[in-house]
Amino acid sequence: MGKNPMNMSYIVGYGKKFPRHVHHRGASIPNDHKHYSCTGGWKWRDTHNRNPHNITGAMVGGPNHFDQFHDSRTNYNYTEPTLAGNAGLVAALISLTSIAGTSGVDINTIFEAIPPFGPQNPPPPPPWKP
Repeated sequence: MGKNPMNMSYIVGYGKKFPRHVHHRGASIPNDHKHYSCTGGWKWRDTHNRNPHNITGAMVGGPNHFDQFHDSRTNYNYTEPTLAGNAGLVAALISLTSIAGTSGVDINTIFEAIPPFGPQNPPPPPPWKP
């Protein structure tokens, strides 16, 4: 979350350097109590100004395979926070929550129905008999 070649966090609002031009309608269109169509919102999508609203906690797409990141609202590959991209982050953070007296790992049991990724350990061998 910031320890990378760009020295930036890809989670909005986390750290000193994070994406400011997130490809997200709620973040990029000002709250002026007007309704804008999809094409009506393009004037904000195409501006180089920072978003008027931060969607704190949203993780954006991140860098390309050369570890380059372009904080540009018009390039959604870098700056769009998707449901699929954020689901794993949210699940991991939930599993680490803790309440007094618990270990802090999956206390909400949201992962108990997910089968293990790899093969299970084999059962122990039967006791040796001479």
